[in-house]
Amino acid sequence: MRSKFLGIGITLLLFLVLEIVVRLTGVHYLEQPEIFFVNLKKKFVESGTGDADIIVLGDSRSMALAGYSKQSGIEFSVYNHSLPAMGPKYYRFFLDKYLQKGNTKPKMVLFAASPKLYSTGYGPPLYDPDAKQVKENESVSTYLNRRWNEGIEKNFFRTPTPSNIVSYSGKQEDFNQILWEFFGHRYLHQFTYSELSEQYSGVERLFILSKAAPLLYESYRFHGAIRNALSGSNWKVNKNYKEKSLFCESCENIEAGLCKPSASQLEDNLTIEDQISRHLGKYNISNRLKPELVMFSKQLVRKELEDELKNPLPYTYTNPDFVVLKDLIEYTRSRGISFGLVYMPWLKERQNTRESQDLLADLKVFFKENPEAGLFFFPESSYPSDRFVDNIHYDCRGEKRVNEEFRQFVLPQVFRFLHSKQKSN
Repeated sequence: MRSKFLGIGITLLLFLVLEIVVRLTGVHYLEQPEIFFVNLKKKFVESGTGDADIIVLGDSRSMALAGYSKQSGIEFSVYNHSLPAMGPKYYRFFLDKYLQKGNTKPKMVLFAASPKLYSTGYGPPLYDPDAKQVKENESVSTYLNRRWNEGIEKNFFRTPTPSNIVSYSGKQEDFNQILWEFFGHRYLHQFTYSELSEQYSGVERLFILSKAAPLLYESYRFHGAIRNALSGSNWKVNKNYKEKSLFCESCENIEAGLCKPSASQLEDNLTIEDQISRHLGKYNISNRLKPELVMFSKQLVRKELEDELKNPLPYTYTNPDFVVLKDLIEYTRSRGISFGLVYMPWLKERQNTRESQDLLADLKVFFKENPEAGLFFFPESSYPSDRFVDNIHYDCRGEKRVNEEFRQFVLPQVFRFLHSKQKSN
């Protein structure tokens, strides 16, 4: 019996030592790139050192926009806080955290997310993403009452069999569970357990806190980093990695296959950090892809577009729900911060569809009804499909173009808007 307790004690001691080591060291530098990226942004916000006049919020497409310090032709500093696949609720919560952590209150929030993130409302609750049972979050008592009645009707609390089962990594799983595995960790890594508890209510709070609870242990939170630390190759860092980082800002070098992510996880993450630091938040994730994969993906996009032209679907249009924009405009107004939306260029074939044009028309009407907010456009709202690696993300040359036009055409509009607001105040 004594030997059993001794074994348990030794195990707990080793776990405690591991937990302390993880908390006191920068082990996140050995994490997988996406988790490292989210934690890097989190640590920056929590440092309270943010002082940009304009902060950009968006998704994986707007991550390609570079930030700027004050310089010739740049009257207001800009920092890009875009993060991939965070969902529409994220933005308000992020702004709360940004201000609470002591970062300098920005003069303006520039929203650059994709249309689906601001035109389809907040969506169903996290625990029922397909809205098969409910469309809105429930109180715990309402949920329990509903589940009790469903239990009688559906054979003693048997959960309905999901209809969207797909095969993945040799196993079959619900598609929404796969989505959560891919994207849910980003949200859990960006906010602390207490922050998540404050952000949600009812059953959604129980759901997300159950997902966040294991991450209270840093040794679980960064278990990928601990695993990577066991390989000596992940610790190797070329002393010239910053020079390679600069070298890999050339599209010719990327397209030639000279800029694949380092085999060392530490060097790869240090390179990501260098890119984000030098470009004030920008990181185009498409530049990480192998040239052959980019080519294959572009071919799939072209084939998909050709098939759609040959077999067009009947036109359907759902009136947009701009509640996300409404809430952000109201929130920024209450904090004395200006708000603007940048309409990011999309694939020409997608942007020219009747649905996209109708949505754009409704968006313009919305901003006419909210004149205190700004709506800003690039010279063209669409790019050729060969400037994208897929249906969403810019390739290297698309990234170069969008940044040139952002600086030359969009930012001057934004600066004039800010000046007009300052004069009116």
